[in-house]
Amino acid sequence: MTKSLEPILVKLGMGHSMTAMQLFILKSLVGALVILPLTRRFKLPDVKEIWHIGSVSILLLITNLVTLLALERLTAITVITITTSTPAFVALVNSALGRDKLGLKFWVGFFLSFIGVLLTIDIFGQGVLSLDPRGLFFAFCAVASSSVYRVRMESLTARLEPKLVSTWVFWINAVVVLVCIMPFADSVPRESMLLGGWIGFVAAVANVAFLWAIKEVGSTNISIYNMLQRPMVIVAAALILSEPVSFWQFLGIVMVLFGIPMAKAKRLNKTMLIESRPLGQIA
Repeated sequence: MTKSLEPILVKLGMGHSMTAMQLFILKSLVGALVILPLTRRFKLPDVKEIWHIGSVSILLLITNLVTLLALERLTAITVITITTSTPAFVALVNSALGRDKLGLKFWVGFFLSFIGVLLTIDIFGQGVLSLDPRGLFFAFCAVASSSVYRVRMESLTARLEPKLVSTWVFWINAVVVLVCIMPFADSVPRESMLLGGWIGFVAAVANVAFLWAIKEVGSTNISIYNMLQRPMVIVAAALILSEPVSFWQFLGIVMVLFGIPMAKAKRLNKTMLIESRPLGQIA
């Protein structure tokens, strides 16, 4: 639920004349500031583990940046539509690594959920999709980097505590942003600081919860469960804000609720998460 709010907050920020790079900087720095009080977990891993965490943190950094660049050029609905395909790519990678077994039931459930999500965001509405070539390129880059990030993070959290991994990921990202990006970017408008801070806070909370979930259920299954986010937002809006739910949105919610229990990957060998060498070669 927390993660699903991020595209909306980003669009609000861009509506206040903030650029994707300014939002990226604020998100990274605020996330690093709140992560330690949030996790209350500090430990110095050995050099080898820091290297692994660093390489995965760069994947998250790339995913965040290209997603913001995509949102700068596309509508939020277009980006959500494209990134909804991420669970399929995660499943294929895990299957190729010998982690998960994917049967016909999994794919039927995935496509039911995928179409359901499209219905909930009114994919057939007028003027909701945009086809800017650079925006589409960034959106598909986000799918690719996010897929690899999730697969590698599953192996990492099998060895280290998710809270510790999340802490180091945000710290490493903040250092990279401070040294390599911030000196060359425009200053962030003061009036946008609060909104940018909220985006960073939401990102930190979502990451901690996401890493814990990856450790418990695996990167394929949690990617599928994430497809519940959009229907949950619609239900919450209907209950709390009394917003109307269209027939197509209701049908989409039903399809997602039926599809997700079907799209459950069967774990073949959990020990491979710790000892799998091919996984370490994915970068």
